[in-house]
Amino acid sequence: MKKFVLPIVATLVGTCFVTYSFLDTFIIPKNTRKVSFTFDNSNLNIPIGPALNPSSSSNQPNESSNNSGNSNSSGNSNSSSQPTAQPQYSHDYYPEQLTVEEISSLFTKEAIFIERGGYSDPDIYINITTHRDAEDTTTYYVADIRLKNLGYFRAGLAHDTFGQNVTERTSDICTRKKGLLAIDGDTYGSQEGGYVVRNGNLDAKAIRTTKNLERRKPDDLIIKKDGTFEIIDERETSFDEVRAMDPYHVFSFGPALINKNEITVTENDEVGTAMGGNKNQRCAMGIINPGHYVFVVSDGRMKSSYGLSLLSLANIMKDLHCETAYNLDGGGSATMYLGDGEGNATNKSHLINYPHQSTQGLPDKPRMQQREVSDIVYIGKNF
Repeated sequence: MKKFVLPIVATLVGTCFVTYSFLDTFIIPKNTRKVSFTFDNSNLNIPIGPALNPSSSSNQPNESSNNSGNSNSSGNSNSSSQPTAQPQYSHDYYPEQLTVEEISSLFTKEAIFIERGGYSDPDIYINITTHRDAEDTTTYYVADIRLKNLGYFRAGLAHDTFGQNVTERTSDICTRKKGLLAIDGDTYGSQEGGYVVRNGNLDAKAIRTTKNLERRKPDDLIIKKDGTFEIIDERETSFDEVRAMDPYHVFSFGPALINKNEITVTENDEVGTAMGGNKNQRCAMGIINPGHYVFVVSDGRMKSSYGLSLLSLANIMKDLHCETAYNLDGGGSATMYLGDGEGNATNKSHLINYPHQSTQGLPDKPRMQQREVSDIVYIGKNF
């Protein structure tokens, strides 16, 4: 009897184990930690003036209040957006090419939307342009961004929830957060490790302090509260050291594309275990100088737009004069969305790029479809 019972028991145990493993891998969320916590802080106020040539810094233009939608030429000395003394940075930023007057003229007295082209108001300037790469095989989009307050450089979470396996479309997060411009973030929610800080919040329930040592290039991007970018190696930097840097955001996708004016990827580099040199949809952000940033998203995986390698993306960021640039989640996640800033789905709101989920060959025109992501980076002031 035993010789029949034991094989049956072993078979049942094995079947249960395989079934559990399958469910654990594909169905059961791992370490899901949903925390109903909003990262929004309406009191966040980090003034930064336009980065100018040293010879021009004493002539900074008057800046209107962050909370005012109209222009006040009287110049209230108590305004939180009044220009401050130009800080001295250790980074070697590309010299500002515009004069004080030219920078000032980019900001408009009233909110103005440019059809498929951007936005301007007294505190925020966004200009979106469309380009082809050097090989004329790929379309990419550049958002040139100037801010008078770092507080408008925001991050949003899917369903306003911090944790793994919580996702939502980039456009939906942007609309709910009343954003003006959004790109997808670092997909922190699909990883169990990697430092995470958003909007300067260091609440223990809403940050991640564990390292991700499985990445080939453990580059993290810290956006500091002085408006600068800093690349760190997660393997060599403790979270206590990160905390001491007074971070506003910490992203853990990567790799870094440019660090201190030097391209840091090669033609053989790729995200994770993907084959080096792959052409794909891409998403990245960079700093030209404090207060002056760029978002770049490319189309890919279709006949009209093959996609970019990491090195090609780095060269584009270099041509845009980025001192530091960082790769974010690409592929089907790569999305750039222009919102109306009020949380409404109007004719002012639309996708800038062409996201899709096709992975087979190079289709003529695959169905446009956003992938749901765990987080976004966005520009907005109505929070």
